[in-house]
Amino acid sequence: MAACNPIKIINQREIVTQLHIDVNTYRKLMRWGHYDQATQYVKARDGLKDEIDFEDMSRYKITHFVISGEIKPKTSTEAKVIAEIKFYDIDSGRATSARDDQFWWYGEEEDRWFLGSPMINFSDLAE
Repeated sequence: MAACNPIKIINQREIVTQLHIDVNTYRKLMRWGHYDQATQYVKARDGLKDEIDFEDMSRYKITHFVISGEIKPKTSTEAKVIAEIKFYDIDSGRATSARDDQFWWYGEEEDRWFLGSPMINFSDLAE
């Protein structure tokens, strides 16, 4: 009977809708170079946050950031998202593309999704 609970189904749909909103907002923030604002979406499940070198990140500009395929949660609180990113080093002009496998998780207390994997490290990929 619990599987037919309409309130539970509506809540699950709202959670999936919120995943799409949060992933898209993160994508836009990254695409337009608002890396500091994008960090509000980055949080490991244990609550820890990685140190992010904004000075290093500011050396790169993203020209293309798309989500590959459909955004589907693996469970009601976890999702894998694959992003294709093209960027260039401002100083050298060297362009690079990368695939970013992202793990997203839903924080029930905060009622929102978080990127549980680290933000893309441009310097590691540009070498």
